[in-house]
Amino acid sequence: MSTPLPGPGTPLSSQPARDVVPRRLIVTASVVIFAVRDWSLWVLLREGPWGPPMRIVLGSESVTDAVDRTMEALLMWPAEAPMIQLKAGWQEQQVYVWGSTEQGAAVSLIHSVLLRAHHDELRPNLQSHSVPSLRVGWTAVMEIESGQRTLDPEVRPVLQTALHTLRSQVQRDPEIVLRYLADMGVYQGLDWRMQDRVVGKETRPMSILKEPTAGDGILTLAEAALLYRAFFPADEQIDLSNLRRRFLATNRLEPLDEERPVRGRELDWRRVSRAYRYQAQGE
Repeated sequence: MSTPLPGPGTPLSSQPARDVVPRRLIVTASVVIFAVRDWSLWVLLREGPWGPPMRIVLGSESVTDAVDRTMEALLMWPAEAPMIQLKAGWQEQQVYVWGSTEQGAAVSLIHSVLLRAHHDELRPNLQSHSVPSLRVGWTAVMEIESGQRTLDPEVRPVLQTALHTLRSQVQRDPEIVLRYLADMGVYQGLDWRMQDRVVGKETRPMSILKEPTAGDGILTLAEAALLYRAFFPADEQIDLSNLRRRFLATNRLEPLDEERPVRGRELDWRRVSRAYRYQAQGE
């Protein structure tokens, strides 16, 4: 069945502005940065309900460049901080460009980043940064999933997507946990609990902060299980016996003739356990 075309004298019906005026499509990079702090999973979020930091991808840069520049603006040691970096998908959003009247639909390309141990130190005075999207702080993932920290409905799926991507990767590749522990050296900077208390005050001179040294590669299976659990909700059922077998099946652990104290936050049951040396691929 054909539809008659309007003639010269036929009035044209009005159309919504969104159908008449082409929208500019903006591409942004949402950088969801995770860190393990006090043996639990934390995420870096902007002030208020606005979710993870993001950056408009300029015409002169790639998405990877935008992710790198976001981390450079936020982290003390951006070059060495990421342990794993994953592409987590995309989402369409409405964005408003800071310092401009420009706004429009944006395709936000989501990246999930896990930092190395003790590399979650932020650059000084971010809470008073002139760019609002860089006013960030650490939030426990548990607080978000329990509803203690509310996010805007439009940005919550970004975090959920990034979190699902990270957890799925850890489930598929538990060697990530072994690599993390093997790299966990001793940090001589400010304890993370104290760091959160001094937000908004004058930050210590950057010259006194030293990048943490890498660990000695030695770990225990007990602390590996503790760290693995940190990536998942408290009510997640985890088969610890099977997890132990999966750790050993990586063929990256050399048993040592010694025991070491189990690292973790369960201070009431400190114990020692069989030590293993993690051997990275190629060693």
